[in-house]
Amino acid sequence: MLQSFVRVLDSWWQLTPEEREAAWGNPWTFRDRVSRVPGVDDRVASLLCLVAQPSSFTTVLRAADRARIVEVFAEHLTEPTGDVERDLRDITLTLQREGGGAPVRYEAAPLLQQWSQDPEVGQAWLVRGELDQQNRVPTWVAQGRVTLTVGRLTQLPSPVTQDALSSLVEDRYSDLQVVKREVKKRDVLTFVLGMRPGDLVCTVDGGTLRLGRLQDGDPTLQSVGGSSLIVRPVAWFGEASPDIKELPSQVRSRVRFKGEDVVDLTEIGAALEAITQVDEDISPIEPDDIDDHAEVPVESDEAPVPPAAAAVLSCDTAALAAKLHHADSSWLDELLLSLNAKKQIVLEGPPGTGKTFLVNHLLEACGVTEGQSTVVQFHPTYSYEDFVEGFRPSKSSDGNGATLVVQPGPLKRLAEEAAEAPGKPFVLVIDEINRANITKVFGELYFLLEYREKQLRLLYTPDDPFELPANLFIIGTMNTADRSLALLDAAMRRRFEFLSMDTGTELALTGVLARWCGATGRPDGLAWLRDRINAEMRKRGLDSSLAFGPSYFMDPGLDQAGGLDRLWRRQLRPMLVEHHYGDHEHVDAWYPFSTWVTELGLKDAASESSDEPDESPAHQPAPASGDRETDADVLSASEQAVESPSRAQGSEQPSAEQAMDGGHVGEPG
Repeated sequence: MLQSFVRVLDSWWQLTPEEREAAWGNPWTFRDRVSRVPGVDDRVASLLCLVAQPSSFTTVLRAADRARIVEVFAEHLTEPTGDVERDLRDITLTLQREGGGAPVRYEAAPLLQQWSQDPEVGQAWLVRGELDQQNRVPTWVAQGRVTLTVGRLTQLPSPVTQDALSSLVEDRYSDLQVVKREVKKRDVLTFVLGMRPGDLVCTVDGGTLRLGRLQDGDPTLQSVGGSSLIVRPVAWFGEASPDIKELPSQVRSRVRFKGEDVVDLTEIGAALEAITQVDEDISPIEPDDIDDHAEVPVESDEAPVPPAAAAVLSCDTAALAAKLHHADSSWLDELLLSLNAKKQIVLEGPPGTGKTFLVNHLLEACGVTEGQSTVVQFHPTYSYEDFVEGFRPSKSSDGNGATLVVQPGPLKRLAEEAAEAPGKPFVLVIDEINRANITKVFGELYFLLEYREKQLRLLYTPDDPFELPANLFIIGTMNTADRSLALLDAAMRRRFEFLSMDTGTELALTGVLARWCGATGRPDGLAWLRDRINAEMRKRGLDSSLAFGPSYFMDPGLDQAGGLDRLWRRQLRPMLVEHHYGDHEHVDAWYPFSTWVTELGLKDAASESSDEPDESPAHQPAPASGDRETDADVLSASEQAVESPSRAQGSEQPSAEQAMDGGHVGEPG
């Protein structure tokens, strides 16, 4: 694109002074001079025309978009010329006169929706119905409508125009923080002017997605329970869609959007339309089926709500322990006790112990939906502005540029969601919490982590007191093996409770791999192989935090030809070489992986061993998996003659149904 600017400048200064003067004085001559330069990007030419002649050109930089606008709004042309730019200027002036002199913004609702989409396809919208501790969706479906709460509006302007609506919201919500006022304005403009009859409307109803079609009818302002609602008619489909978690990933991620009450989902409109066609029995609710007298809950963005019972995280820990192949539920019981009491915990352990995997299954077992949880990944460049709030570029209100506005980060967004529903638990999961500069990321939130009932004025929004609600739980995960990361400071450790997931020290987690092998029909030798490697690591002076977790040995690829060999060459050996830096030339001698594989009866499909059974003295029956002790006992055993375990019979093992999806306890690290 820079080359385009250079070419235009080069061409411009090759003109005579008279030619340049003529171009400056006539917008169409200037347009022709710039656009006809060979090899110039049309967007660059359009931008230069806008800068040089702002009264004659628009901010629509793509030629195809300008042609589409002229086609859609041709009825506003007073004298068609066949020149797209001239006709677009004529249309813009006409629309400006019809709008009382207000700026014409083709990139914003409602004009954007009129020209930017295929008229045969239409738009798709998400309207949030679960707000202020209420689920309004059943009422919407029963009454054949969708609503937007506007507690401070008493009437809609006449006529309803973009400029009039914007001014009304600015006036009635003038005391709100600028960011929140802009969000409210976008919601109202989109709901009233952007959504058109025939558009697809979706909303989250508990754990499912409701779909409907917007019907003909002007938006109306109604008072319900002392609150003002903007109402649009909708023909809802008679059946709910599948659960949110069963939807395609592109749909699932968008319907979980937090922050605005009305969201444009047109880019996934085809996927949403496909959902409505999955079952031929799904059809819009007929008007005769609509209950005009259905009980309507009070909908208000300001109405007081009764205190809700304290939110807690709870589940059937015995069932979850069996699913995760724990020895018993004691570790999970302690986890939930710590989480409900402290509100924030960190799961720490060596790589491959299944920290993130366990968190995902814990949230599912506790009934925490996707809308009640958020996952963030810390990294060295992560900052307060990413996590809490900070300035982000946003399109200016006149559509002619960009401005910096304060945008909430994942913590503040989820905290605001939790504050609206104090009876529900909300969970923020911070993966690899020690990979960022914790002091920099959390900032003044150190105080709120310890004093949940207090309020603070944040750095970027000092006029809007902020607090961490009691129903917001924080779960961090921490890899103890990464020596490149700074340790958490004492202040942070005091505010979190730390639970170890070291399978060598936590009794309930000891033997996870052996129990998984029994449940999935894998050889017990995998568990013995891991124990032998970890024992040798301690024998060679390595810290237990560097041990290999069980998930390294749960990869389904180990069943394939050369699976164990690849595990050693691509994952285990490189890490051991790094751990033994300075003595790395001894790694193969200290860890004779191929020999151990053979001794433990785990002959790799890609090895050079014959298919005949090896009758060497080293192959002796192994102790039953039920008799296996901790890694410390294995260390003692490794210093004696090696006994190769065979498949233990008769030992009590979980059923195959308890095996995990895909056979993973968690990803390494």
